[in-house]
Amino acid sequence: MSSNLLNCLNDDRGTGLALRKAPRVVFGGGPGFADRVSVPFRLLGWDVCTAATADELHRKVARKSPAAVVLPASAGCESGFLTAAKLRLAKPRLRVVLVGEPTGRARRLAGFVGAGFATEDTAADAVMKLI
Repeated sequence: MSSNLLNCLNDDRGTGLALRKAPRVVFGGGPGFADRVSVPFRLLGWDVCTAATADELHRKVARKSPAAVVLPASAGCESGFLTAAKLRLAKPRLRVVLVGEPTGRARRLAGFVGAGFATEDTAADAVMKLI
């Protein structure tokens, strides 16, 4: 019997239906940014994690295997574009979305580092299209 079928038969509610794990998204840029941008994800029941620094973000991405990472384009000590490039080099299949002012230059640079681009108002839509 396949493991998926066993999971369906042995779910903890006894319904015989497999429970789908909520997608995980990691927000860089600290709690202020995450508080503003993560609301739609939390309402949809996503597993939301935040990271205040670039080092903490890299650790969480390595440990938690998120479906996506959302970063401010301009962050504290390391540019969101640089962080996105590093993440994409380490995990090429990871979905990364940079959030910032919608300029042509910012969109081109996001594409260059392999990330999507969105404003704070459209971040949730951008991430959901990638997944």
